[in-house]
Amino acid sequence: MKMKKILAMALASAMVLSLGACGSSDSGSTSGSDSSAASDGTEAASSAFPGTAEDDTYVVDLRAEPPELNSILTTDIASGDILREVMVGLYKLDENDTPQPDLAETTEVSDDGRTYTMTLRQDAKWTNGEPVTAHDFVFSYQTICSKEAASSYAFIVYDNLLNGNEVYEGTMDPSELGVKALDDYTLEVTFENPIPYAEHLFSFASYYPVNQKAYEEIGADVYGDDADKIVTNGAYTISEWTHNDHITLTKNEDFYDPDRCAVGTIRYTMMNDANTRMNAFQGGQVDCINLNADQMDQAEQLGIKTESYVDNGNWYIQFNTQKTDKGLDNANIRRGLGMAINTQSLCDDILRNGSVPATGLVPTTIAGANGEKYRDAVGDVVSYNAEEAKKYFEQGLQETGLSAEDLKLSILCDDQTSGQRDAEFFQAQWKEVLGIDVEITPQPFKSRLDSMKHGDFDMVYAGWSPDYNDPMTFLDMFTTTNGNNYGKYSNAEYDSLVASALVEGDVAARQDMLAQAEKIVTNDDAAIFPLYFSGVTYAVSDKVQNMTRTGFQEFDFTDAK
Repeated sequence: MKMKKILAMALASAMVLSLGACGSSDSGSTSGSDSSAASDGTEAASSAFPGTAEDDTYVVDLRAEPPELNSILTTDIASGDILREVMVGLYKLDENDTPQPDLAETTEVSDDGRTYTMTLRQDAKWTNGEPVTAHDFVFSYQTICSKEAASSYAFIVYDNLLNGNEVYEGTMDPSELGVKALDDYTLEVTFENPIPYAEHLFSFASYYPVNQKAYEEIGADVYGDDADKIVTNGAYTISEWTHNDHITLTKNEDFYDPDRCAVGTIRYTMMNDANTRMNAFQGGQVDCINLNADQMDQAEQLGIKTESYVDNGNWYIQFNTQKTDKGLDNANIRRGLGMAINTQSLCDDILRNGSVPATGLVPTTIAGANGEKYRDAVGDVVSYNAEEAKKYFEQGLQETGLSAEDLKLSILCDDQTSGQRDAEFFQAQWKEVLGIDVEITPQPFKSRLDSMKHGDFDMVYAGWSPDYNDPMTFLDMFTTTNGNNYGKYSNAEYDSLVASALVEGDVAARQDMLAQAEKIVTNDDAAIFPLYFSGVTYAVSDKVQNMTRTGFQEFDFTDAK
């Protein structure tokens, strides 16, 4: 599995991610609560903000423009937020992030745990009028497992399905992939190995069906780029998409379960400035916004209802290991740059939103072996240490023959308020601890993703939100061939450990493999330096009900019943 949602820095977002899975935008906020009560039991007193004036409509700030809404290609949280409302798959996550059958009416699992045979409901329809059938899943899975699709998230399918890698590499025909339509409404999915989180995968965007007729008529190169260039099958439809401004979703009256919709219309705005968001909320123009630290204080003073939850996201610095002229191919230089950042001060003095210093790549909320959280079982693998940072940095300079003046480093970040604020903190830390000047390169979320994909960066401030509740969702993304490995990091031992963990049946042995891999990528090689595990606080108006926000679902309005 290789993609999570890449976080877009609108608040401290999940990847999301989205992403992923997935990557996410803005480090101001990520998710985990229902709008009727905060996940940690904290909720401000009754609000004096009734919300937007439109009946049966919620206006929610998405913060970032979704790059596209093609489930075969999507890797970010913003796109995932929209797709979650307009698409349905075999399973869906409920308000507690537990997978529940959706299109799959019945599921039978083989004795060896590898084959899932599912009978599909027969009343689901695409917005072009065609029925949703097992063939739509076969087309989707075969398409994402083709190199021609150029999906950064293809790994989450081809690494898992029987013969997936062989089909992806072209040594087997797509018909040999572990997905079969036994008839129009019976789907058989076979994995290479038993997967304990298979039902969670079935709820993920990369496992959504795709209507072949629409995909081919619209064209793969533009599918999902506009409201009229996508066919959906979910609880809502896309009625309007004004790029970089808003997306409007309308309740799908032809959907087989319309009562699950929390509201008739959802309008997602895309405000990239924190002050603009707060002003819009106070003016009754938006019903839900993420809050930064200063705004949390302001909200309390104004009596604005706020809710909080611990996100499953991890924000980190990814190094472009191909930048040999800037010393970023050297592990000690990378380690020095990472350890120079005071992550406790970052959380306490800059973020101030419930985020905590990262002690590894896998956050504290992710499940581990035998009922224990992975982080608790494995312990800490990274930490801030200014003196050690200096030593490693100087050692790296000696090893490369470079001077500090030769490096001329830059850090890529989102152009939103919090992204630039955090980058300025890193900039000051590097100057204070290592004596170097680092340039800040802010870009809109979509442009940042494009720069990352093309390797056009030295260091990037990025985040990852989990695709499923297992450490693998964070650790497989930095293998040599993973589409999310934007820094082009490569370590044969790391790759081998991840590959072995994919097939290991003993949960304790598997966890040990993953722990070794995590130490290699974050500590020994420092290709990634984790900064913090994110928390989210948001303001919500009185009118909003039945809104789910969790680390796996930044927004969901389909849990009304």
